[in-house]
Amino acid sequence: MNKIYQKLADRLDQIPNRFPKTKSGVELKILAKLFTPEEAKMASTLSLEYQSIKTVAEKNNAGESEVKLLLIGMVKKGLIELKRETGKGFTFCMIPFIVGFYERQNAKIDKEFAELFEAYYKEGFYKTMIVDPSVHRIIPIEKTIPVNIDVIPYEKASIYLDDAKSWGVLNCICRVQKKLIGQGCDHPVENCLVFSARPGAFDRTDDIRSISKEEALDILAEADREGLVHSTSNTQKEVNYICNCCACSCGVLRGMVEYGSLNSIARSDFYSVVDENLCNACETCIDRCLFNALQIIDDICIVDTSFCFGCGLCVTSCSTGALSLEQKNPEELVPPPFSENEWRKKREKA
Repeated sequence: MNKIYQKLADRLDQIPNRFPKTKSGVELKILAKLFTPEEAKMASTLSLEYQSIKTVAEKNNAGESEVKLLLIGMVKKGLIELKRETGKGFTFCMIPFIVGFYERQNAKIDKEFAELFEAYYKEGFYKTMIVDPSVHRIIPIEKTIPVNIDVIPYEKASIYLDDAKSWGVLNCICRVQKKLIGQGCDHPVENCLVFSARPGAFDRTDDIRSISKEEALDILAEADREGLVHSTSNTQKEVNYICNCCACSCGVLRGMVEYGSLNSIARSDFYSVVDENLCNACETCIDRCLFNALQIIDDICIVDTSFCFGCGLCVTSCSTGALSLEQKNPEELVPPPFSENEWRKKREKA
């Protein structure tokens, strides 16, 4: 039995998102909880490229009807992805553990699964969160972006929401997982946003609540009030979700907090600056900063730009207007990979 799950684990570890091996083998227990042996065997023959039922059947030396039932079953469990292609019918592809089928267990996660994930994260999976290019990147709070500059579209959450045709919200699996093991925080749970170019994409989903674009914008505003940073996939295009992250529970930010890696999340194109004439050293901004980039020296807030990720949380908390975001110099700007495919290529070289 373990050989079946080991083959799937090895396959997942070959893709850029990785699925590191551990001495304890806890990653195999995670796979065994999610996949039946038959599903695991078939999933290990998939790739990140979409394949037809016929192709998968040939790889597995099985009948197409049998293969179709297993594949559809895995899609319903959130373990693989389906797409309908003209001339090919239904096609299927492997998806990573994170970001991928782990997040899709939102409605099914229990204490056992939460404990397995925690053990795996600490024993090995954290390593995938501290590799450059990062899995996620920061999107600044939009109202903190200077109005007198040309902002690249990937820095504005509203552009992604405007381009979508449907919107949804689901529970943050990071906070759910932490609560299940008794380490939860007090931040809101239902605030992970998803969006799609397809109308009605979330109307019939169990774990995603369909909402309007206006409600999605309200959730972003609530995240600011709660001191949460916006983050999303580290690409310019093919973006279909926005997380609202805290350093206490977020699996991405924990790479920075627990393991000291500044590569755990990619920075925005901005950093905070202080008008010394307006700063009253109230320290509110220091409490808001998740990245420990601020300190008070001689009654003035000082920004350490090496730790500033340009999220804007300090700016929205500054009652005197002393803090603002400033765009980096051109030589400092590091655009995110254009697409998921480009991200994968860069990750393979890391």
